[in-house]
Amino acid sequence: MDSEPTISQTKLAGPFEEEVVVYHSNGLIWGTISQWCSVLKAPYFMPEYLNKAAETNAAAMKGGPYSTAIQSGKLYRWPPIAASLDNWYSAWMRKVAKGEHTLMEYNKRLASERFALNMAQLKQWGYELQERELQAAMSTKMTPTQSTSGLAEVNQAIEAIQSLAQVTRRALERHEDAIDEQSERIDDIEQSDPARRDPKAFITVKQRCLERSLSVAFVVEGRMNLCQACGQFLQKSGVEKGQPIKERLDGSNVIVDVAAWRREDIDDAIEYYLPDFALPRRRKARD
Repeated sequence: MDSEPTISQTKLAGPFEEEVVVYHSNGLIWGTISQWCSVLKAPYFMPEYLNKAAETNAAAMKGGPYSTAIQSGKLYRWPPIAASLDNWYSAWMRKVAKGEHTLMEYNKRLASERFALNMAQLKQWGYELQERELQAAMSTKMTPTQSTSGLAEVNQAIEAIQSLAQVTRRALERHEDAIDEQSERIDDIEQSDPARRDPKAFITVKQRCLERSLSVAFVVEGRMNLCQACGQFLQKSGVEKGQPIKERLDGSNVIVDVAAWRREDIDDAIEYYLPDFALPRRRKARD
């Protein structure tokens, strides 16, 4: 965190056209977490999130400083705040895609939905805010003679700033899209990888064997196949049993109740009979 710069308060129009108070210094806009939350009309749970996320993002960004301290507290520039909003929005959209938002406490879900709907407007306002502050800083440094004779150069510089900001904004948007796409792929991989599925969930032995691409017809003990042997192993071990799951018998229309066990307990049974098929993470822990 850098030493205290020369910073003064300023009033400006917020993203919803109301007057807001932040800090400015030499073309840079700063604000405390509480100020940014007030400006953005952030939900009640956002201050705690932004406190952590903005600090992490500010420390990771290059070309700073992006945070500083004054007597009244810690200030952040817009970039780490925008990055933190992106992080939150990406996580929110993943929850929506999976339907997990429906499990949230009602008031928190409603506040999140409203905030997410305003996200594009908030980000656009933040980028334009910084552009205007840079333009004002350049104009105030011009002498009267320069203001008259160098107006064209100033306008060109301002246009260059705006152009650079637009290019940067588009690049960031593409980067955000790429992050979202990669996050979705990671989620898909984690869902499809049997090693990453919920180890506490109750399923049948047959389902777990299929998840791990193991043949249920493996004869592993006497005349028992893998499913039968694992079922007997689990029954004798006394591990917790779940509610029976209805399954159709192979080659028949008959539906029967089949015992359900936790994935991790079924894995223990499978690896008792087939130790060479232990999942990598379990093999590593065992070794």
